[in-house]
Formats: sequence, C-alpha cells, structure tokens
Amino acid sequence: MIVVELRIPYSFTHDRATLSWRDMQFGLSNGFLDPQAPIDKAVEEIVEHGAPSPDILELASASRSDPMAHLVARLAEVEPDCSEKDPRAVWLYLVLAWLYEHRAGNPDPLQTVEEIYSDFGYPEDIASFVRYMPAGDPDLGSCEANELRMFERWKQYLDDAARIHHVRRIRLGADPL
Repeated sequence: MIVVELRIPYSFTHDRATLSWRDMQFGLSNGFLDPQAPIDKAVEEIVEHGAPSPDILELASASRSDPMAHLVARLAEVEPDCSEKDPRAVWLYLVLAWLYEHRAGNPDPLQTVEEIYSDFGYPEDIASFVRYMPAGDPDLGSCEANELRMFERWKQYLDDAARIHHVRRIRLGADPL
C-alpha cells in the first residue's frame, strides 16, 4: 500500500526523465503524478509528432477532472515493450527528487524517505539514507551531523540515479538543508 501521495507536475518529471505511457500509468495509479500530467504529455506529443492517435487526441482535449485512466491504460498497452525499464525505479528517483527539492516545506523529510522506502519495497539503493537502517559508518557525534550525512547520501543517490535513468537535466540544490 502506497502511503505517500504527491501529485508531481509533468513539468518536473519532464525535466528529469522521458516518461513512457506505462510510466505515466504507474505514477497516476500510485498517486505520484498530477492528473494534469497525461494531458500535458498528450499535447506535447501532438506538437512534437503531429498525426495523433484518437486516444492521444481525446486525452489532449480532456480537462483535469475528466476520467482519463482508461485512455492512459490503452496508450500503455499499445506502447512498445521496454521491459528493461522499470517504472518503479524511475518513480523512486522522481519521488525522491521531488521530496529533496521540496524538503524545506516538509517538517521531517527523512521520515518521508522512510515511508517511501516502505512504499517501494525497501530498495537497497536508498537504505543508506534511511534513519533506522544501520549506517555502517561511525557516529559523527551529533544527530545533526549524522542527518546531514544522510542528506548528502540522498543527494548522491539522486545524482547517480539521474545518470542511470538518462534524465534530461537535474536542478538539485547543492546544499542539503
């Protein structure tokens, strides 16, 4: 069960990754993606490629409140299979990037990371910045210093994941707090 819901806008995801319709479907069904995002993607596809399919055209002309999950599902079904691309890994990166960029508005961003860790099935690649996981490093003498190290690891994960997912560009701030 997904605990954290975010409603990440398409502009944010677009700047960081090229989402397939399967990725869009995963983001919508798990409450990570803003409902406007499929509309924005459909409009973008029409502008870039022209000659839209009826489903893309219908989606592009939809309003935010219209039901669109069935259209996104149909587009995902006809999309070529990219089985080497895991939507969960892409969304783990996007969710953590969104949280990192908006951490100042979150009273306990590392608590939210713990919830994401659970939501995504305890992925090993983010365990190093989950507070309750063994650090494997010596204590730095204060809670603040140890948490600062976790924020630095979070940033490093995002930098590494950006390269892995072949993202377009990343604009994460250098300072962890």
